[in-house]
Amino acid sequence: KGVIRYVPNALSTGRIILACAFPFYPEWLWFWLVLASGFSDFLDGWVARRYQVQSWQGGLLDGVADKLFILCALITFVGAGKFSVWWVPALLARDLLVAFTAIYAVSIRSWEAFKKMEARWSGKVATFGQFFLFLIVLLFPGNILFALCAAALLSGVAACDYGRLFFLELRLRAEKKTSAM
Repeated sequence: KGVIRYVPNALSTGRIILACAFPFYPEWLWFWLVLASGFSDFLDGWVARRYQVQSWQGGLLDGVADKLFILCALITFVGAGKFSVWWVPALLARDLLVAFTAIYAVSIRSWEAFKKMEARWSGKVATFGQFFLFLIVLLFPGNILFALCAAALLSGVAACDYGRLFFLELRLRAEKKTSAM
């Protein structure tokens, strides 16, 4: 596995750097930066699975990189007047739920339940929807309502899916505690 084991985390780290720099790049580069970020997101997961170098920490780093890029792009687009700030909570429904779930899990000392929440197809589709939205905003700025609605809907579906999974895990944990007594 050698050097290849570092590739997924290097790609995720590069995406974090790209996310932090995104607001400072000129608008004419945004399209290419969105493509680069989306491609690196796909590639880091593919390399990790293909060469069996997945880890929980790598998955967390990948998720943080995704969320940070999406957040920075949304803030940049809102600041540039591409769409209203009122869309942001709906577009980030899944991300907000996952963040609140992590905070809640830590507060009740149930980090293990949170760690068991693996990436889900609903989350992958929601992330794709967000990147698709960014490309529509950049390529077809006059026709973004459908992409906004689709990305918000996909984010809401993923939020429900992840929320259901977390509460099922908490219930299972509570049942195990009760049966152990």
